[in-house]
Amino acid sequence: MMHKNKLMAIIEGLLFLYGDEGIALTDLENVLENEKPSEIKGAIKALEEKYYEDESSAFSIQKFSTNKYRLQTKTTLHEWFAKLEDINIQTKLSMSAIEVLSIVAYKGPISKAEIDNIRGVDSTYQIYKLKDRHLIRSVGKTEGTRANLYAITENFFKLFNLNGGKELLPQISDDELAHEVEVKKEHHKSSGSSIFATDDDNQNMEELFGDH
Repeated sequence: MMHKNKLMAIIEGLLFLYGDEGIALTDLENVLENEKPSEIKGAIKALEEKYYEDESSAFSIQKFSTNKYRLQTKTTLHEWFAKLEDINIQTKLSMSAIEVLSIVAYKGPISKAEIDNIRGVDSTYQIYKLKDRHLIRSVGKTEGTRANLYAITENFFKLFNLNGGKELLPQISDDELAHEVEVKKEHHKSSGSSIFATDDDNQNMEELFGDH
């Protein structure tokens, strides 16, 4: 068993090398085959604590999807990074895009026609924007019409800081989902808000993905 500091350094390097894609816990275990899984998890936790306590460090570790990890910058510093790049404009999602994303998350793989049927309106633009943001992707075709089938990507779990896979989302019927989307739409229409920055996305997704 190697020294804990060396183990932390290796994991930190692997997180850096894998970048935004992140690295799965199973891949860490394969690389560090002589280390116990509990030691690897302990080293990750120690790194998280080290970053948290070190105010001179810009980094934190994000766990997303099903046991995947990546380096990210601390949210408390985002306002400074936004000055270099116009992040606030580029990372906003409209309520209609969040509606489509919630439907794909719950019901994917799903076709555009099925999404339109649940929403009651055309979703062409929203699907385009979500694909452009790499939050959804085409994973196949329907048998009859050969229409694209859409599903969420790992970026979905990263953006909204959700742990676990799609199977952890609560079960909901098409009618219940359509009703939930309509309720949230009316709520945000009455409050005068229709566009949400990344800082608010997590709250909006929690509203749509809450317990049913």
